[in-house]
Amino acid sequence: MRFRILLAITALLSASASAYGQAKLAGKWQTDNVPAALEAQKNPPAAPEGRGGRGGGPQAIILDLQVDSAGKITGTVNEIGNLPVLNIETGNITGKTITWVTQPRGVTWNLEMTEDDTVTLTGRVFAGRGGATPPPAGDAPPAGDAPPAAGGGRGRGPQQPMVFHRVK
Repeated sequence: MRFRILLAITALLSASASAYGQAKLAGKWQTDNVPAALEAQKNPPAAPEGRGGRGGGPQAIILDLQVDSAGKITGTVNEIGNLPVLNIETGNITGKTITWVTQPRGVTWNLEMTEDDTVTLTGRVFAGRGGATPPPAGDAPPAGDAPPAAGGGRGRGPQQPMVFHRVK
């Protein structure tokens, strides 16, 4: 009988800890450079000559997250200066590990809740990029051509962790 009581208490505590972590994730999160990026959008600098681009800094991102009792995540990802706003689909949280796919681009986001008010992006997998498909067996590349490098040359290279903080 004691074993059953202890088992029930353990299950209850595990479920409440999981729900607590899920509730902590809901809300708005942003990278530290969001205020500067929003200000730059209000007062854009004169267009530089030559090729355009995002600039040299890291991407400013705002996350608006909702989490249901089953751990399913929905919401939006706003990459400042990079429209459209992305919708979160097939998102879930397991312990401190968070994963979701955004549409319309089909990007898989992998994050970790590192503190109550800090979430770290540990990786993004861009649909249709990376992972070169090897040639079928028996098909050698033309003479003088090297086989495709791993990743196919279309990825974005090694990613640095990106840190989000809860908006207060």
